[in-house]
Amino acid sequence: MHALLINGGSKPEINYQSHLHHLEDMVALLESRGVPRERIHVFSADGERDAPDLAVRDTIPEGFWLIKGTGPGQRLKPETELTNTDWQGVEIRPARKRMLRRWFNSVGRKLDPNDFLLLFVTDHGTANRDDLDNGAISLWNEKLTVNELREMLDLLPPGMRTAMVMSQCYSGSFASAMFEDGSDEPSGGVCGFFSTVRDLPAYGCYPEGRDRDRLGHAFRFIDALKRNVSTADAHLEVLVTDGTPDVPLRTSDSYLGRLVAEEAEFRGETVEALVERLLEEAWRDRADWEPEIRLLDRLGEAYGTFSPRSLKEIEAARADVEALNERVKVYARRWQMTLDSVKAENLTSFREERPVWKTRLADKALQVLTPDQRSALLDELLPTLEAHARSQPDIWARLEDLRGRAGRAAQAGWRMKVRDGVLRRMRTVLTGIAGRVLLDTEPAAEAAEDRRRQQRQALEDLEQCEAFEPGVLPQERLAAARPPLNRFPPLADEIELLEELLPSWLGVRFGQVPSALRSGRELPPGATWLRAVFPESPAMAAGLETGDIILGPPGKPFEAFGQLREWTMTSPRKTPLKLAVLRAGAEIAEDERFESTLLLHPYPLEWPKLESPPQVGDEAPRLPSGLESVSRVALPEVDGRPHLLFYWATWCKPCKAAVPEVLAYADAERLPALAITDEDAAHVAAFLENRQEPFFEEVAVDIRRRSFISYGVSGTPTIIVV
Repeated sequence: MHALLINGGSKPEINYQSHLHHLEDMVALLESRGVPRERIHVFSADGERDAPDLAVRDTIPEGFWLIKGTGPGQRLKPETELTNTDWQGVEIRPARKRMLRRWFNSVGRKLDPNDFLLLFVTDHGTANRDDLDNGAISLWNEKLTVNELREMLDLLPPGMRTAMVMSQCYSGSFASAMFEDGSDEPSGGVCGFFSTVRDLPAYGCYPEGRDRDRLGHAFRFIDALKRNVSTADAHLEVLVTDGTPDVPLRTSDSYLGRLVAEEAEFRGETVEALVERLLEEAWRDRADWEPEIRLLDRLGEAYGTFSPRSLKEIEAARADVEALNERVKVYARRWQMTLDSVKAENLTSFREERPVWKTRLADKALQVLTPDQRSALLDELLPTLEAHARSQPDIWARLEDLRGRAGRAAQAGWRMKVRDGVLRRMRTVLTGIAGRVLLDTEPAAEAAEDRRRQQRQALEDLEQCEAFEPGVLPQERLAAARPPLNRFPPLADEIELLEELLPSWLGVRFGQVPSALRSGRELPPGATWLRAVFPESPAMAAGLETGDIILGPPGKPFEAFGQLREWTMTSPRKTPLKLAVLRAGAEIAEDERFESTLLLHPYPLEWPKLESPPQVGDEAPRLPSGLESVSRVALPEVDGRPHLLFYWATWCKPCKAAVPEVLAYADAERLPALAITDEDAAHVAAFLENRQEPFFEEVAVDIRRRSFISYGVSGTPTIIVV
């Protein structure tokens, strides 16, 4: 036996240390199974060249969650360090096409036809959208396609067999290497095991030290070979133990899938319809399929789903999982956003109480730090910041509560992704059963009998190749215990968890209170301005309007921006709740303060649609009632007739420069013109009193900015002809 281990890496920044760990683990495994070191050939990155070619990521320090998602957190997150691959005692060749061709032309050609080659690839992969059967793996600064690899394999002695184990994205594309040039059937000279199908990425390629370590197909396959005699047996274990959304498959799976697809096309029916009919035939004697049924049972048990017997069952389950996944993604995103707001609130109070840290955590100060200085700063900051948070029981309780909710939602989301991958694995198993039934069915045409016999032989040859034994498994490992099942909770329990994580919903869009509205009014720091109120929402039912200012629950005003979201999401539904509201008048003396009683709703997956700002040619929104005139004449009646709106501000120099031309245009077109600002009426009146240059005769104040919102005005001057 010989082993050819490849990690192209592509370039230093994405040649992750996990790739090197894959190679190290595989070498250790092969040596433990008696394969001599001189028969293990390693091609990785730039080889033994003394230059940085490996990305090493520091582990996330404990307590970093307190600043993750904040500005300083972005600046201080551990960065990838580039280093040189250092592997004592192992010769590392550059992962370049010319070096691989040289190996196949020299070492490969001299191998014996009875030898066996294990081709192990841990790397990045790319899909070929024009030809999914000719994807590529990344070598060092170049790519190697399926066709190019097939040409290299053709240099091996005739009759020699090669088993591939590949964990890169879109690795299933390389299953097509089982076909030799011009051959309709695989010879069994090339077989393989792949982390995923040809049109899906893989989840095992990640920077070292991120959320999950030693994750994915490569680690699972190597681990399985510590207990299983053959690569075929290892693959069956990986199908159950790989707790990622990957869809591991073999060349025999790919071949059977092709046969079923070709037969369905020949018969003029869908693949699904043909598979269902073939499965009905298979289930007439289920004892014949006990290993496959046991595999389906183990998958269902491990991942909290079920053990299917038809594609219809799988597709129905996938639809349910997809719907649940959409829900949990929304929930996780909202809980994380709310948690980040409270972290920012805690960080703000921390900096305000400690001026030294306010200076040290300023953006400019963080930008100039070296990696070592950032690490030292984190070591000093995180314990101090946590102590600050713990010293405020309310803040700490909110942080822990929201962190728990966000974490549970994120974990549930990951499990949903994994379940979808598991259901795809089950589909592969069922399609394989259907393919085997098809091969046992004699074709209607006599001329096709020879072809069917060739197909049966091709499958048998592939399976012999897949049953490859990489060295000799030590006797003591034969009785090694299999790893425990993942044991995901049943889907019914996930649905209960989602109900617990379901946020409450008010039905508003909000922002910071505009400075014109905040000026002169005593508003709490967390006062929130409603930019929109959704139709049929709890907010609309409670009488809240666009432009209202939410102060907080009566007697407990919001102390930081974003607390409205947190209050809403964590408050109970179907229980009357009160919020203190300010509805601004044209003058502060005309402000209205009141309490609004609400009944919150469950968070919707799809929000009601808001009216979008009008486009040219649309029907214009009506101007809201309550616009106050600050001009010497009454506001013109503009509804139902052509007119011009001029959105401006007293401080806006381009607005003032535009006035003469806009007035001339309005006069030439005989258009009533109305100037609208969101500033305080008294301030605008003083501006008009002191202005000597010509100005609009009709000027209105929209202190609540309702017409700004309905027309989508985002800057001044904005000139609208209606």
